[in-house]
Amino acid sequence: MAHIYWELKEIPRPAGSYINKSDGRVFVFSSGDAPVRKSRRKVIGHATSETMMHPNDTFRYLFPNLWNEHYGSGKLPEHILHSGLYALTLGIGHETGLYQILQNVYGPLYGNILMDYAMYSILERSDVSLLFPDRMAQRVLFSKDCVSDSRLSDFFQNKISEDDNAAFRSQWLDECKRRGVTKAWISIDGGNNNCDAAACGLAEKGHAKSRKNTNIVSYMYAVNAEDGRPITYTVSNGGKVDSKAIQKMAAILSSHGIEAEGVILDRAFCTHDVFELLDRLGYPYVVMLPSDTFGHSQMVAQHSETIRWRVPYAVGEKGLFGISEKKRLFHGHTEEAFVNLFFDASNGSQRALSLISKIVKATKGLKAEIQKGKKPVVPQALAKYISLRQEGDTLCVEHDYARWQKDMDLKGFCSIASSEDFGPEEVDRIYHLRDSSETQYAILKSQLGYDVTRVHSTPSIQNKFCACFMAAIIRSEIMNACKALGYATNQMIREVDRIELLLLPNGTYAAIHDESARAKELLSLFDIIPSDFDSIATEVNNRLSSSMTSQVRVKPSHEKQGSRQRGRPAKAKAAAPTKPKQKPGRPKGSVKKATPAQQEGVAKRKPGRPKGSKNKPKADA
Repeated sequence: MAHIYWELKEIPRPAGSYINKSDGRVFVFSSGDAPVRKSRRKVIGHATSETMMHPNDTFRYLFPNLWNEHYGSGKLPEHILHSGLYALTLGIGHETGLYQILQNVYGPLYGNILMDYAMYSILERSDVSLLFPDRMAQRVLFSKDCVSDSRLSDFFQNKISEDDNAAFRSQWLDECKRRGVTKAWISIDGGNNNCDAAACGLAEKGHAKSRKNTNIVSYMYAVNAEDGRPITYTVSNGGKVDSKAIQKMAAILSSHGIEAEGVILDRAFCTHDVFELLDRLGYPYVVMLPSDTFGHSQMVAQHSETIRWRVPYAVGEKGLFGISEKKRLFHGHTEEAFVNLFFDASNGSQRALSLISKIVKATKGLKAEIQKGKKPVVPQALAKYISLRQEGDTLCVEHDYARWQKDMDLKGFCSIASSEDFGPEEVDRIYHLRDSSETQYAILKSQLGYDVTRVHSTPSIQNKFCACFMAAIIRSEIMNACKALGYATNQMIREVDRIELLLLPNGTYAAIHDESARAKELLSLFDIIPSDFDSIATEVNNRLSSSMTSQVRVKPSHEKQGSRQRGRPAKAKAAAPTKPKQKPGRPKGSVKKATPAQQEGVAKRKPGRPKGSKNKPKADA
């Protein structure tokens, strides 16, 4: 149910409404001419008597005239408005071109709702629409008013379409290309959400990690492996195989002129169909192989002892050893690739010690129970190493040392297939670029709350995942900026969100300039400076006081603030003289003036002593 206004006075129940006697909810039927049993109910509040009620947000939406009659058209402003996250998102939206794309595709009203929902997902790490009104009521939003959860449900169900989302993806890909993503390693990953909703046409039986034999919805995500920025996504039916989903992704990228330098995939995509598709498309690839792949098994059998702790095969400085050789990938298929076998000494040692610890602890526990006269049960995970054997009246614990030793020796080994002979060191570098997509998937699930499909219809699922993609774009920018500054992302989101506007006694908001140095530093990366919060306060005041305001949110314009150079500022240069400076030499056309002696007719004295002159005698000392 939407928020019930218990804090406001009771009002008469509107005509045509009904009371649910079991829980006191007041509702109306949404379909006017349909039979009552087939009409959908909409709850508009809670009854306090047969004639009186407290309304909720749905009542305010369906009966605006009655609302204004009883409560007035004005809304009491919040005492405090948090403006930091709005400013940060506004800066990112303009810096990346995301906000303008939303305005172009969805229009100002719906584009602002999507930006608000992205802010909510980033701040609350959730996609539960029911909590949206309460969490966002005290924050500066892109929308003029905070929408209710029922309006959000209607928005995702009816107001935007998959055609709109396709236009958004197209324009975002064009923006990625404009920003320089023309040729890059593309990291592709996929996931499944359980979805038992009968109304969803995308739900099909698949291979969900969480449960088998259940309806799921699949999605695939592509990011630029160099910096982790999201590029595009697809949502598909749960039964679609990975190779077909990748083919669709490849077609989308190539249609926008984004050439994949290569594709990085995890072991879930390691199938004959996927490799065949990548070869046909001419995409270079780097793919992790499962441990039961034919190519990996052959490399382990032939080269495990060759590279284990062998310094000539060292890769980097962290105890990684590797070797590469062209091998057949799958038993029964002819395609070959360069299989890079790696031995991670640190990881292998830790896993081997962990296995020893588990078996030894289990053995001690079993023997202790036998001594107490009990009949112990071997843990199922360790049954291949430990067994119980009856010798007369004695129950003994036995170990399969050969199996134990074999599995210990395999700890730390893995194989990565590559289409070209990059060499183990380069293959390791390229595959670890995939950490960016892993980070984005962790963001989707743990930081944005999209690990559960909470809506039921096909349009709602498609639209909510599109909103999730938009939130991922914004959060990836925040994450990259925080990483560059050395700050924790979630901590900085909370710190920036604490920046406030305060409601003054005259009914207007003013910015409270208590921004931390770290918040200023983060905001400045997206061209947001402290004085911009004064502009935001002015905009909020205009929204409240004027009926003629634009829904398009403009970032305050100013030149980016550079750091002041060290030392004393240079002196201002003196003004140039009004009289032009005379050039060297005699002015053109001038005549040399005669000296006074020449004017009196006296001849010019020649150089040297005059003829017949004598030295004068020196005066006596």
